[in-house]
Amino acid sequence: MLREQFAMALDSLRANKVRSLLTMLGIIIGTGTLVAVLSLGNAVQGSVFEQFIDLGTRRIAITKGDPSARGARDVPGYGLLSISDAHVIEELAAQRADLFRTSTVEVIVPLDIRAGAVGLRDTVVGTGEQYTAIQSVQLAHGRFLTAADEARRAPVVVLGGLIARDLYGTDEARQAAAIGSTVEINGRPLEVIGILRAAGGPFSADRRALVPISTLRLRLVSNLDIPGRGMRVDTVLIGLQSEQQTEQASEAIRAALRNARGVPAEAIDDFELSLPTEALNVLAGINGAITGFVAFVAAISLLVGGIGIMNIMLVAVTERTREIGVRKALGATDQDILGQFVLEATAVSLIGGTIGVSGAIALVLLVSTLSGVGAPIAWGAVVLALVFAACVGIGFGSYPARRAALLLPIEALRYE
Repeated sequence: MLREQFAMALDSLRANKVRSLLTMLGIIIGTGTLVAVLSLGNAVQGSVFEQFIDLGTRRIAITKGDPSARGARDVPGYGLLSISDAHVIEELAAQRADLFRTSTVEVIVPLDIRAGAVGLRDTVVGTGEQYTAIQSVQLAHGRFLTAADEARRAPVVVLGGLIARDLYGTDEARQAAAIGSTVEINGRPLEVIGILRAAGGPFSADRRALVPISTLRLRLVSNLDIPGRGMRVDTVLIGLQSEQQTEQASEAIRAALRNARGVPAEAIDDFELSLPTEALNVLAGINGAITGFVAFVAAISLLVGGIGIMNIMLVAVTERTREIGVRKALGATDQDILGQFVLEATAVSLIGGTIGVSGAIALVLLVSTLSGVGAPIAWGAVVLALVFAACVGIGFGSYPARRAALLLPIEALRYE
């Protein structure tokens, strides 16, 4: 019986191909959108997270405290970081090798950079050789800073990828030839010893010129010292053994710095920690909100498609009133008629859902191939979309089916 009803449902759809296709359109769009968005959304999230990991999520950045924060102490130079704080972190990294890998500092100053007739104003960062062990940067040409450069206050610089592009153009051979040449930073000549590969993103070193700390302090900029505390430091970076140890590592850093800086137990931290999990959680939240919104729109499309199914099935009941009367006169029960029309509505919805899901899978595979970003199909979304489509067909097909089942045979046979 069920097989016969299903065959009759398919015959009914084939008899009205254009109408059936238009009826399925909302279901096709809804299911396709749901599968495509969830599949591509997961791929984009994974790609962004990988970029964040590449840019250094296995590290904690320590920056100065906010003097306007509630609970901030009213003391001179509140929150400023100095080289003595960097030494505290360096000792902590050596003592807690189970948590930390190494540490370094950033002293950030905007300065004029010139190569020949080309000049620009960009970020110059004083740092050390451990920078590459904490921030994931790759050399395109030359070498990075060394301890020897720091010890002799060497007039050398490593240029970020975008700075090198602005100074020397996009030609790789020309950039490679710039190694050993001289640029002027704040009017002082420095030898270009390295050029970083452009990484992209807001947290990369693309727009940074990296020099030894001693070079920045003694050759390029004066007045970097904090009275009684040594050289000012903008950021202290400490590398983690694992991003899974973020909370334990941050507690160890807070305890060491509060003790060294003499922060009373009742006072808030006079420094701030930038944790990798914070950025990742924000990204995950944004991605989840966008995916959820688009999925909500897809669900609305499915509901609209369901209303279309109900409307067309009501028309079908009217068109086939005499057929219903004949079938009932020949012995068909109310349940037979009900099942027939519900099955037709479900078939419309499921066929539309299958078309939508197939199109979405093809789209995801195409985008994955063209972009080079691995986008696995979200099979859970495929199942969800088909189940939802079937539920829409059953739910919105039930009312027209019930109307058909309740028709009296004699009235149906008289219908013209």
